[in-house]
Amino acid sequence: MSVAAKIAKNTTYLTLSSIVQKILAFGFYIYVAAQFSDVILGRYTFALSFAGIFVIIMNFGLVPVLTREGAKKKESIKDQLEYILGFKIVLSILSLVVMFSVFYLLNLSKDMPNYTVQLVYLSALVIIFDTFRSIFLATLRALQKMQYEALGQIIYQTVVVTVGTVVLYLGMQAKALVLVIALASFVYFIYAVYVVITKAKIKPKIKWDRSQFMPLLKVAAPFALADIFFKLNGSIDTVMLEYLAGDRFVAWYNIALKLTVTLTIIPGAFATAFFPAMSKAFIDSHNKLREIFEQTTQYLILLSVPMSIGIGMLAPKIIGLAFPGHPAAIPALQIFMIGIVFLFVNYPIGNLLNAANKQTINTLNMGIALLLNIILNIFLIPQYTYLGAAASAVISSIVLVALGIPRVHAVIKFKKKPIIYRLIKSIIAASVMALVLYLLREISVLALIPIGVVIYAIVIYLLKGITNAEIKQLKKVFVPGA
Repeated sequence: MSVAAKIAKNTTYLTLSSIVQKILAFGFYIYVAAQFSDVILGRYTFALSFAGIFVIIMNFGLVPVLTREGAKKKESIKDQLEYILGFKIVLSILSLVVMFSVFYLLNLSKDMPNYTVQLVYLSALVIIFDTFRSIFLATLRALQKMQYEALGQIIYQTVVVTVGTVVLYLGMQAKALVLVIALASFVYFIYAVYVVITKAKIKPKIKWDRSQFMPLLKVAAPFALADIFFKLNGSIDTVMLEYLAGDRFVAWYNIALKLTVTLTIIPGAFATAFFPAMSKAFIDSHNKLREIFEQTTQYLILLSVPMSIGIGMLAPKIIGLAFPGHPAAIPALQIFMIGIVFLFVNYPIGNLLNAANKQTINTLNMGIALLLNIILNIFLIPQYTYLGAAASAVISSIVLVALGIPRVHAVIKFKKKPIIYRLIKSIIAASVMALVLYLLREISVLALIPIGVVIYAIVIYLLKGITNAEIKQLKKVFVPGA
């Protein structure tokens, strides 16, 4: 099998497993939300989000470093894995010390309930297993054996869903569920170690060599910085909400956020499919790179505009069906839908900058957006609670796109008019869809969603918002052999 075919095959494995995992995770989250009160759900979500932040210190950019360097020098991958395992132990101890110290200070200033404290301590188990598993998975990625990671993702989520469902059915609460997630993480870790030993034929030992630490730190630092911005962007709202507002606001915010994040399966699939082509086109032809960027951006606009309008409109019915015990999540979901277009469009922007070796600029933009998000949260959460946090997230997404667009244009001088025309046609088609949904508003949301999809598809096709040639191209990208 050629290298290109192998990469394509591995990409397909990871994309499909990621989609399955996110669907299972979202479905299980619906069940969890139905079992927990607003307060307990908020505490549970906060504990996992807070602990997850400190994986940054444990990982410190070492996962992409091992993947990249191991792919370049496969003969030395065992040594690299062993040095990083030793380094990981040091970083993990440091991370736990920092995590418990920060939480102690937060607890001193707010006096959190004992239940929340216990959840945070239990969540530390999850991040320990996660961080060591990630190194073994990075080894498999370097060796282009990603099919095992794809299977591992499914195994992990299956354990969470099956054991978690039993635990909740038996009447156990959030602490038991965190232990279930820790169990699933442990199973996934053991699986990753087993695969590295049996399939990659590597039996690693832990090596302690202080002379290797500083070189590793220097190489990993840029990746760590990007990881910090990415991780904080996904978790800081929850932590700040808990501290500045309270448990129930965390629950309502995260219900809306969970649904929004699940939708990013779509731009994630596009990113996975088109990133290799972008990387190749940057070397071969800037005109081709421009075409790929314009097409990907337009496709994501076509998909995100009807989602923004349709889900925003149907939010009361969607939350009423999936999360009937948490109606306060409705306005937060509607706010998130305002920013979904920008969230989608940022994927090709970030991908192009990374493909063009402008990852430093991309990281800087993420840092600026994160800083703005934190500042806005400080001002908006005390007055508007979870709705202020949602607005802050949307504004930071808009700013991230605004920062990225000029940088992309400097690289490829893309054409703005086709993108604007596609946006206008999408808005017109989505408006027609919205009108039909409004007229049929009394029927079930399960019927309204497919009706909306069909109406939008027909109108956008009639408006020539998408052509037959583009439909064929998408089939070739996402349906092998089509």
